[in-house]
Amino acid sequence: MTHKNSFARLVLFIVIGLLIGGILGECLGLLFGQLGQLMNAGGYDNIVRNFFVSSFDLNIGTGKGESPIMLDLYMVKLALGFGIKFNIVSIIGMIISIYIMKWSGDR
Repeated sequence: MTHKNSFARLVLFIVIGLLIGGILGECLGLLFGQLGQLMNAGGYDNIVRNFFVSSFDLNIGTGKGESPIMLDLYMVKLALGFGIKFNIVSIIGMIISIYIMKWSGDR
């Protein structure tokens, strides 16, 4: 990788793509839920809305029924946990952001 395509820049573009895609996916899910009610097409919880809103969760130390990983150093207690939630549109946003990163910059 050159200085234009450093690892930090790649991570930044991936995170921005995931954030924008996740927000866009939630907005599309809300829109298609409302359209499903208005058009009497399965109500608010229809299949198109579920496609955009359903997410994949990866949790380490946090989540349903899990307590965070505790590090007890007698005087200091730390709770450690990490979670990622992404949907279909956030994956598409990540791919588009990587493509934009590839073609951006000076030539």
